[in-house]
Amino acid sequence: MKNEWTEQDLRQFVQEAEPAFESVDLTQLDEANVRYWQDDGLMVDYELCNGQVYCVLRRQILAEGKIWQLQMTAPLAGSSLPEDRMTPRERELCREDMNHDFLTGVFNRRYFETEFCTKMDEWADNHRCASLALVSLDGAAALRAQYGPQVMSQLVCFVANQWKKHYDRPAERVVCRLSDSLFVIGCADKNAAELEEELRTLYARMPQECVASVGLMKMVPFTQSVAVACTSEVRGRNWEGLFQLCSQRLKQVQQAGGNAVGVHA
Repeated sequence: MKNEWTEQDLRQFVQEAEPAFESVDLTQLDEANVRYWQDDGLMVDYELCNGQVYCVLRRQILAEGKIWQLQMTAPLAGSSLPEDRMTPRERELCREDMNHDFLTGVFNRRYFETEFCTKMDEWADNHRCASLALVSLDGAAALRAQYGPQVMSQLVCFVANQWKKHYDRPAERVVCRLSDSLFVIGCADKNAAELEEELRTLYARMPQECVASVGLMKMVPFTQSVAVACTSEVRGRNWEGLFQLCSQRLKQVQQAGGNAVGVHA
């Protein structure tokens, strides 16, 4: 997390952004409330309230030694429909849309933090283990700078689809896009060593070039870093702690040069 703002900069930004959003909130966080994700990019979420779908943008910013969360909310145009006028199927489809990433089509952070974490609670009730894997594109910022945002979007979609081939069963095996170049894979009934071995095999077979079709077609080489953690490695139902453990291991893989599925212990 880069220290690129001052507190005055933040408050001025809030004032300038307020006319464009329904609400703009700036909150100072303590260490206990800091959310952990691997890049400093903007998180995009969608919320349904009284038949209106809202786009919620969040970013954590380090300013003068303090951690702040900036949250900006605006309704999506054309999405207003009183919920009491929706059919059950329309409500179901609306919620399904909100659970999927608009760019890649895989599940999004909202799904991971609500539906999937609920699944982990159910598995814990039935004495079933589960494991998480964080998957990050290596050198995402450099790739974006070299090839541009359109090519980067194609690359992110390509990577998402590679993993979706193997993790697309919502009841037990899913892949979710958490932020710009970070994905999480959740898998029931596998410990960390088992999921790690499976991911290493899949990654070894996965292409490491993407054909980009913006302008002249070009081959874009890429690598990924992957790290795994299991529910049995944390006490109780501390899914935030499980995510943090996985994040720490991912950083170790990245610091070692990336392009690997990291050893879980």
